[in-house]
Amino acid sequence: MDLTYFIRFFLKNRMNRWVFSQLAKEDEEKETVLEDIFSLYTKGKNLSFWREIEILPFYLFFESGRVLFGQSRKEVREKLADPLFQHGIALTMRSIATYGFLHPQIFTAPPVVVWNFTNSCNLKCRHCYQEAGTRLEGELDLATRLDIVDQLAEEDVFSIAFSGGEPLMDKDLWRVVERAHKRNLYVSIATNGTLITAEAAQRMTESGVDYVEISLDSAKPEVHDAFRGIPGFWKRAVKGIENATAQGKFEVGIASTITQMNIAEIEDLIQFARNLGANKFYAFNFIPTGRGKNMVDMDLTPQQREEMLNILYEHYLKGDIVCMTTSPQYARVCTMNGSKQLIPSSHYTVAKGEQARMLAEFIGGCGVGRAYCAIQPDGIVTPCVFMPIAVGDLKEKKFIDIWNDSPILRDIRRREDLKGHCGECEYRSACGGCRARAYAYLGDYKAPDPGCINNEEVFLELSGRDSSY
Repeated sequence: MDLTYFIRFFLKNRMNRWVFSQLAKEDEEKETVLEDIFSLYTKGKNLSFWREIEILPFYLFFESGRVLFGQSRKEVREKLADPLFQHGIALTMRSIATYGFLHPQIFTAPPVVVWNFTNSCNLKCRHCYQEAGTRLEGELDLATRLDIVDQLAEEDVFSIAFSGGEPLMDKDLWRVVERAHKRNLYVSIATNGTLITAEAAQRMTESGVDYVEISLDSAKPEVHDAFRGIPGFWKRAVKGIENATAQGKFEVGIASTITQMNIAEIEDLIQFARNLGANKFYAFNFIPTGRGKNMVDMDLTPQQREEMLNILYEHYLKGDIVCMTTSPQYARVCTMNGSKQLIPSSHYTVAKGEQARMLAEFIGGCGVGRAYCAIQPDGIVTPCVFMPIAVGDLKEKKFIDIWNDSPILRDIRRREDLKGHCGECEYRSACGGCRARAYAYLGDYKAPDPGCINNEEVFLELSGRDSSY
């Protein structure tokens, strides 16, 4: 019988859910049984004899899960030595204990938070969702920013991605990055690359950055500069990429927003990323929000997007560079191409083997308001950086209270009432369509994603094109 059947049974079992809740429950000192079990594997702290006896049943339960998932003790020990992995295990157990084992999973706190750290920016990109340029009057002070990092760490948030605007323009960035690293969060910075001097790249290493994602929209200087709004900045971005990769201490990705302007050179962009020594190439969905509203005619057709996704998959299989995308349809395309090969389980990770599809359905493609949310420069929380809907204010409420109490977030987590093909698609759990695109185009985050080939009729109606496009 398929191993995934037993894994699903193990995770869905009501008794096991109760055990998960006990493992993740905090005592008066904010410690959990799960943390003590981690210590038994990693020798992280000495436990008394009686404490070891007390947690023995839970340890045996954890061991049964290890065996079921086919992990050796050595593999588990090595993984648990990484505090990031511990965050992920704790968050997953608490989420299943609270909501049950779902497809896609609802999390008690988002694994990923994107933080638009400042509205300041030195570029004038045509597609900027943030309409960035000058600093907002109400941007957060350092003390509030550090407190937010602590709040996220306490809820086992796995990763913070600092974006903007241009985050490197804010003097507080390094202090906040250092705090996030100290609190064992995975730290990434999304930047236009033009401010990554050799000194800035060294500072990234010293402060604990794990991943830097640099925007580059063409391998041709004149095309990139026209899109980004200022001549000469392609050269500065490329130099920034070179400075980052020269560190060799963190991963570097090149991110391109794919539109009619550069779809024909996507192969060249992937090769260019290879040549520069990047670890990842990221194809971003164009979403007509912010300044992007003025260039909606540059969006890809569903057919073009489908072709792009297949190109990314082909290059990913070659194994020399990770090719990912914010288009949640990537999971469907990869599953259709080879169910036992690589399948994206989120915008950031890929699984392989017979459990790949189960993991993809568990993580669930578009994570808006369910596995991911955004923080704006002034502390406003939104479901997604591309979805300007305020759901709470961190100057007034704790992050976890906003996450739990927002009616909009609770509503957007549900996929049973998605409209159009998104609501009936067999890949609904692994994809779900891009809710930000649905909202930007149709004013309804439950609407069908017009970027998907399965919603082609919606795209044709919106664009006024005929089927011969």
